[in-house]
Amino acid sequence: MSDGSLPLLRPMLAVSSRPFDSAEYIYEVKWDGYRGLCYLDGNTVIRSRNLADLTGKFPELAGMHRKVSRKPAILDGEIVLFEKGKPSFAGLQSRGKISELKSISRASAERPVIFIAFDVLYCGGKSVMGLSLIERKRLLEEMVGTGEELVLSRYICGEGRKFFEACVKEGLEGAVAKKLNSVYLPGRRSAYWLKFRHTKEADLVICGYQYGPGGKNLGCLVLGGYHNGRLVYQGKVGTGFSSEEANALLEGLRRLEVAGETLQVPRAEKSRTRWVRPLLVCAVEYLEATAGGCLRHPVYRGLRRDKTPAECPAVAIKVWLDGT
Repeated sequence: MSDGSLPLLRPMLAVSSRPFDSAEYIYEVKWDGYRGLCYLDGNTVIRSRNLADLTGKFPELAGMHRKVSRKPAILDGEIVLFEKGKPSFAGLQSRGKISELKSISRASAERPVIFIAFDVLYCGGKSVMGLSLIERKRLLEEMVGTGEELVLSRYICGEGRKFFEACVKEGLEGAVAKKLNSVYLPGRRSAYWLKFRHTKEADLVICGYQYGPGGKNLGCLVLGGYHNGRLVYQGKVGTGFSSEEANALLEGLRRLEVAGETLQVPRAEKSRTRWVRPLLVCAVEYLEATAGGCLRHPVYRGLRRDKTPAECPAVAIKVWLDGT
C-alpha cells in the first residue's frame, strides 16, 4: 500500500495498431506527455509509470484532489504541456529536468502543465478496475470537476480512421482505440487498448555518441535496444535536438563515458564512437526498420526519464559481429 490507503499500481499500456473502425471501441487523442497515476485523498500525489513521485516537479497540479469527489481515488492520465495550442513534449522534458525549487515554482507559473484524465482505477477507496471501460468513463465524469489544471480526455465512438486522420491534421501524436467492455489491467500491455501513430516511435538506450564536424559539438547518439537480454545496435540519431539540448546531452554523456564497448556496432562506427554506460533512454521517431537492423530516418524526441533501459526492446534485429 502507498499514498494513504491506496495500493501502488502501474498503468495499463497499449499496443500498436493500424487505424480501424469499430462500434466496439471508443477513440481518443494520444496525448504527448508524461503518463501518470494520480492518488487523491487529503492531498494529491502523482506517480510515473515507473512509480517515481512527480508531484514536486509540477506544483500547479497539487490541488487536484479538491476537484474530485468520492475519494480516496486513483485517476489515470497524462501530464501535458501546451505551447501554441499543441502538446509540447520537448517543453515538458525541459520542465521535468528542473530541480531547484525556485525555478520549479517560476516554471509552473510561466509554463503550466495540465493533467488530462482518461480513466479511474479506484473510487471511494474501492477498486473499479473490474468495471467495463464505458462504466469507468461515466464514473470519471461524475467524479471530476474540471478546472485549469485538470480536464477529461474526450472521445468518440466507432469512427477510428476519421478520428486518427483528424488528429494527424492537427499535428497531434495520434489516437488510441479502447474496447468498450474491457477491464483495466494494471501494469500490463493489452490489446484492449490500441495506439495509432502517424509515425513509428521507439524508446531506445543511449549506448554512445559521436562528435560532429570539428570534434566539439554533438553529432549523433548511438542507440541500442534489448533482445534476448543483450543490447542490439539500432543505428544513430543526429537530428531532432536543438543546440541547447545537444549541449546538455553532451555534458551528461561525458560524465557517463566508459572505456569498453557497450554493444557491437559495424566496424566503421567503432573508432568514432565514444561509449557510455547504458543508463539513459530516449524517444525516437522513425519511418521504418531497415533490413540491416537500423531505424530509417530517425528523429530524436527527448529523454524518457520515466523509463528504464530494460523496458526498451529492439525494434530492428541484426546482431553485429566483428568484421561486418
